[in-house]
Amino acid sequence: MELANEISSTTSRGTAVSSAYVNQPLQYGNGFLDAAKKRFYFLESVNVRNTEEGHKDYVEYKRTNYLGSSGVTFDSGEATTADISNTSVDNLDGVQIVPTYYTAHITVTEWNVRTNRFSLIERFREDLVYATADKIDQFVATQIGDATESTSSATGAIQLYGGDATSDSTLAGSDILTPDLIVKAAKFLGDKYVWYWNSTTFTKVAQATAVKNPWVNEDDYVLYVGPSQHLALQQDSQFSNAAEYGSNDIVLNGQVAKYQGIKIVMTTNVESVASGSTGPDGTTASADMTRCILMKPKKAFTFVWGKEPEISVTPFPRRKQIDIVTDFAFGGKVIHDDAIIWLDVSD
Repeated sequence: MELANEISSTTSRGTAVSSAYVNQPLQYGNGFLDAAKKRFYFLESVNVRNTEEGHKDYVEYKRTNYLGSSGVTFDSGEATTADISNTSVDNLDGVQIVPTYYTAHITVTEWNVRTNRFSLIERFREDLVYATADKIDQFVATQIGDATESTSSATGAIQLYGGDATSDSTLAGSDILTPDLIVKAAKFLGDKYVWYWNSTTFTKVAQATAVKNPWVNEDDYVLYVGPSQHLALQQDSQFSNAAEYGSNDIVLNGQVAKYQGIKIVMTTNVESVASGSTGPDGTTASADMTRCILMKPKKAFTFVWGKEPEISVTPFPRRKQIDIVTDFAFGGKVIHDDAIIWLDVSD
C-alpha cells in the first residue's frame, strides 16, 4: 500500500543556501524560531466533562430556571378545609451530547529523521498537538456563536451591536467595541428579562411570556474579543484607566485585562468577516467586523471528551517510515443559551 504525503528528507530539508565555501563556512543556529502556537481559549473557561469507558454519549442535566415566587403557588392562612395548592414543576431537563471520533497522522521516513539536525518526531508531535487544540477551540467558539437567539416568546442568546447599528448590515466603521458596550452587555447578561430584536427595535419581553436566568457575575464573566477589539480598548482612556492588568486571579490563556469584573480574552477564534460577506446575524456586513462574545462560560456550554487526545509513534518497517498518529473524540453543546451575549462590532 502506498502512503501519500509522507515526509522525506527533501521535504523537510528547508530552503537551499548559497555562497558557501570551504574556507568561508556557514554557521547554523542551535535552534529555530517557532511559529505561533494554537491554544485553548474558549475550552479553558467552559464546563468540561469526560465520558467513562463503555459509554458513547453524555447527558448534561440542567435546571432551565428557578421557579421564583411567581412560579410557586403560595397559600395564606391555615389549610383547614382544602388541600394546600400544588405547584407544577417543569424546569428540569437534559441535553444529549454525542462525541465525534477523529484521527490524524504524519508519516516521516527514517532516513529523514537520521539526516535532519532537529528532532523531527518531536516537532511533528507538537504540530499535531497544536492543530488539535485549534480544531477543538474553533468548534467551541462556533457552537457558542451559533446558539439559539432570543425571540418574542423564548429566552436565548441576546444580540447587541456596536454604536447605533441594528444589524451587521448597518454597522459603520465607527461602531467599534467600547467600554460602555461592555457594561451594557453585562447588564443584559444579569437581567431577568428577555430582550430581542423586533425588526430594528430592541424589545423587552414580559416575564409572563418568557423567563431569562438573571446570571450573577461571580468573577466568572468572560468577554472574548479579536485583535482589533483589543486594540480599540487599549486606545480608549476610559478602559485603560479602569482596567486591571495584573492580579492574583487565575489568568486564562489570552487574557489581556479585567474590566468591571469581566475577564477580557483576546483570540483569533472569534468569528470575523469582511465587509460584503454574510455576517453572523445573517445579513450582509457593511464593514469588516467581529462577533465578540460575553458569557458565563460554565453555565453556557458543556464540552465532553469521548476520548482525550493520545499520540502514538509507530515504525512502519516495510517502508522504513515512522507514523505519528493522534486520535481523540469530543462533542459539546450550549446548555443555557441565555448565558450568552453576542456583540457584533466593526473592526
